[in-house]
Amino acid sequence: MPELFFEYAAPPEVKAAAPALRKAAALALGRHARRQVNIIYTGAPAIKKLNRRFLAKDRLTDVIAFNLPPAPVPGSPWGEIYICVPVAARQARAMGHSLLTELLVLTAHGALHLAGWDDAAPAQRRRMNARTAALLKKL
Repeated sequence: MPELFFEYAAPPEVKAAAPALRKAAALALGRHARRQVNIIYTGAPAIKKLNRRFLAKDRLTDVIAFNLPPAPVPGSPWGEIYICVPVAARQARAMGHSLLTELLVLTAHGALHLAGWDDAAPAQRRRMNARTAALLKKL
């Protein structure tokens, strides 16, 4: 079950759309939708630090997803998705759509990563983008 956390000040309309963000994640998680997933909307310094520490990349990124190791405590998170709100805002402006639309895309994208999808190769990226678009049409 996706849980949302706003570490970065998001506009009221984004916070009001929490049910849609949860649904986007649940749709992308598919058979894993009942598992505990934390989705953290954060700022640039935090995501850059995560990217550097865990992925050895010293730069900003839009979304990072982590599958967590199994924990002996029931209800422990299965995964975490970190989404950088300032990067999402910049991408939304470049794409000509709203911040909320971009956050829905990134939420679904991160959840697809947790569900096992990869986008390292161009063909994988196209397939994942098409899947993301198809999922968001269901909202």
